[in-house]
Amino acid sequence: MPEKYDQWQPVRVYDGDSFTLRRNNHTEEVRLYGIDCPEKHQPWSSRARSFTSSKLANGNIRVEPVEKDRYGRTVAWVYTGSENLNRELLRNGLAWHYSYYAQDTSLERLQEDARNAAKGLWSAADPEPPWEYRRKNAYRATSTGNRTPVSPVTEPSLQQ
Repeated sequence: MPEKYDQWQPVRVYDGDSFTLRRNNHTEEVRLYGIDCPEKHQPWSSRARSFTSSKLANGNIRVEPVEKDRYGRTVAWVYTGSENLNRELLRNGLAWHYSYYAQDTSLERLQEDARNAAKGLWSAADPEPPWEYRRKNAYRATSTGNRTPVSPVTEPSLQQ
């Protein structure tokens, strides 16, 4: 697991909470600590991914590792300039507090504030958390061996 490093450059953003960064000749798969953004076919997933891409594109990326996950990714707090990306996604209603992995009351408060203000995904009546979506919409193998989602959900119009 890397130590705290500054000056990472974005390589690829997979979704709102997972991306690859590069520093010198080293690349690192990163998963944001304490939050879970909507999955690819869930409402608000495109907005969360765009938000993360935009913040990372501004540069001055600092990674503060917490642990490695079971996939070998560095789970971390990530800062872009003076902003904490993990917290900004929650504040803007683009992620859920992932309390199963992070019992952090400040993250829970940010989620509640976004919910009370009906920001982002909280503008929907009953948004489905990504962990429930993953469980209900598990990928199934087709006869050709390709993996396809069971029932994709369409993205709502993007709102700020």
